[in-house]
Amino acid sequence: MLMSSISMFGINYHSSDLPVREKLSFSNDDNLDFLESLKNSGIVYESIILSTCNRMEIYAVTNDIDLVINMVGEVKNVCPKTFIRPNCYIYKDNKAVAHLFRVASGLMSMVLGETEIVAQIKNALLLSKSQNMTGKILSGIFQMALSTEKEVRRITKINHISTSMGRAILNLITNTYQNIIPHGILFIGAGDMMTSIIPYFEHIPTKKTLINRTLSKATTLANRINASAYELDKLPDIINEYGIIILSAYYTHDTKHNPNYILNKAILSKINTNTKRCIIDLSVPRLTDVEYIKTMPNVTMLVLDDFAKMVDVSVEAKARLIDEANVIIEDKLLEYENWRRKIELSPVIKAFRDKAEEIRKEVLVSIKEQNSHIEHHHILDELSIRLTNKLLHAPTVNICSAMGNKQKELATLINYLFAL
Repeated sequence: MLMSSISMFGINYHSSDLPVREKLSFSNDDNLDFLESLKNSGIVYESIILSTCNRMEIYAVTNDIDLVINMVGEVKNVCPKTFIRPNCYIYKDNKAVAHLFRVASGLMSMVLGETEIVAQIKNALLLSKSQNMTGKILSGIFQMALSTEKEVRRITKINHISTSMGRAILNLITNTYQNIIPHGILFIGAGDMMTSIIPYFEHIPTKKTLINRTLSKATTLANRINASAYELDKLPDIINEYGIIILSAYYTHDTKHNPNYILNKAILSKINTNTKRCIIDLSVPRLTDVEYIKTMPNVTMLVLDDFAKMVDVSVEAKARLIDEANVIIEDKLLEYENWRRKIELSPVIKAFRDKAEEIRKEVLVSIKEQNSHIEHHHILDELSIRLTNKLLHAPTVNICSAMGNKQKELATLINYLFAL
């Protein structure tokens, strides 16, 4: 396992369109099931799945990332060759780690510098640990990624440069749909994205309502903007009362074979289309019946990718910020490389020291048996331990401080000399 690569493949809003991300997205339940399949494969030793509205990435300790891609194709009922590979990116070892550091730091997000990714990374790590699919390698690099994110935010101005998704949605509504704001705004969902969006609507003077599966969570979030709160089953009764509907939730469904939309045909048909409406579905997969929307006059639908350009910062500011962040990331990669060398060498060093300890004990037993009349055997014990440690010290230090191929050569030589 220690000779396996750190490999990853993924899709994001740069590499693929929304329908592709919808098809390859993983819910928490999907995540757990797939991690179990990877564990049973026998050639994936560690794995973490990071699935958000903008990306799906699988990090694995394996020498066969092709197998992982093929397994995703089988689970998602798509062709790996024609559907996944043209839309994905694949990185190994240092490039995979560097990519994770950039993702954690918010450099790869639709909203540059957004902080929601931190919670998503932590959740992905916890899910993997629950399936015993996180060992010292992936656990280590994910912790390093979170440490890198803190450094990037501490040193750069990433927290102050980006336009938030909530601000972009509010600007769009107030500039383009101001005539229908008085009809009210309906929020559906109370997850992380909705939690980040909803504060921007606190001072909008119109009727506001939030609907969620769990009423207590809906009430807590609704109180922040003086809105009403209802459970999801109230949706058919009130949907026609609102001009703007903002949806952000996760609802597991197969969009091709078994659609299970929140805004399905039965609910959408209750909307009076004589007046203008705007539906903003930020969910991935989308939870609105897009085909039925196309038949509804006066109803405009927007999705997450429609806001990509709205939340982007200037090319110059973005380039400057990314350059500053990359300097920090390069330093963190050096830390990673030193750590990885120690991880890979630890079995060799342990075997080396274990072998020396085995020899020490054998010789000591023989001496004691031949000299049973000698008192104070503990002195012999202490002497043998000190002598062994002295002999092992220099080789251990030198192999740890060696670089690149020289380190591998020394490890190979020690294996050979001591028949490890």
